[in-house]
Amino acid sequence: MPEHTRGTRSHASAGTPALPLSRADLHVHTNASIFKYFKAANSHDSYNDPDEVYRLAKARGMDFVTFSDHDTVEGCLRFQDRHPDLADFFVSVEVETWFPKTGHRIHVNVFDLDRHQHAVIDRKRRNIFDLVEYLRAEDLLFSANHLFQSYRMRQAPEVFFETMLSLFDVFEVKNGSMAYQHNALVEDLMVVAKEKRGHLALVGGSDAHTYPPIASVFTMAPGKTWKEFLASIRRGECLSWGSEMGFTKVLGDVYRSIGKHYRQVTDLKNPEYTRREKAQHLFFSLMSVPIFAAGVPAAVFSLNYAKQVALSRNLTRRFRKKGLSRSREE
Repeated sequence: MPEHTRGTRSHASAGTPALPLSRADLHVHTNASIFKYFKAANSHDSYNDPDEVYRLAKARGMDFVTFSDHDTVEGCLRFQDRHPDLADFFVSVEVETWFPKTGHRIHVNVFDLDRHQHAVIDRKRRNIFDLVEYLRAEDLLFSANHLFQSYRMRQAPEVFFETMLSLFDVFEVKNGSMAYQHNALVEDLMVVAKEKRGHLALVGGSDAHTYPPIASVFTMAPGKTWKEFLASIRRGECLSWGSEMGFTKVLGDVYRSIGKHYRQVTDLKNPEYTRREKAQHLFFSLMSVPIFAAGVPAAVFSLNYAKQVALSRNLTRRFRKKGLSRSREE
């Protein structure tokens, strides 16, 4: 399978932000992100230690740091409790929501929120229209992540795209874990949409679930503080930068996470869980060993990646024919 290690090109436009620019990877996971499909084995979507994520992000040039864990802010809040004096960290969350009629799943990053707001978000997220209504009422900054990752043609792509434009002003156009073809599709669509609408913010993040990809993709915007940085994004004065990991590295990340899972569940001295919980986690983890040994994760990931590339190419051709996108050479 071909691997694209180059990043999607950033388009200059009238909305290009003025220098100097600050940097933040707006899509990073920690061990607070739970893998919901295998909760019985206490499987996590990431095993990244929050303190190490922060250290690496800063060492790799990020001015501001945030965590966007799946449907929880507890990792962010616990980190803040341990480091109350940090002026370069803010709370975020990646929310899973759905279109009520089609069941189409969308991931939404929400920035600078508190525990009470997240509790309401958690109740509203079953319906994307209810969720967005609340986010707007609270004047929260939020973005649509990896736009076509879960798209399954349950509605015409033009209808889906126009609906998303009516709901969001901020779009993640560069995601380090997605295929180059997907990111190019989204960025080209959004550049044309921005020319027509005059106001859209195009952001990026690594979507790191392990340590190596952290800060490989990031957002740049003016701002001496993180609040000024987010305000610039809200005005559309930002751009994304970086490179996709590519098929091989993302697959490596999958197995790196699996290895960390088994190291965790075999640590019987871990004080965070009771003996009964440890026994349950170990039992279900051992039950899954034949699945992993047979290469099922690699097969599933490879199939999904190939589908993502094929879908992105087909949609690119379709949107260009309808004038909603244009060739990168134009």
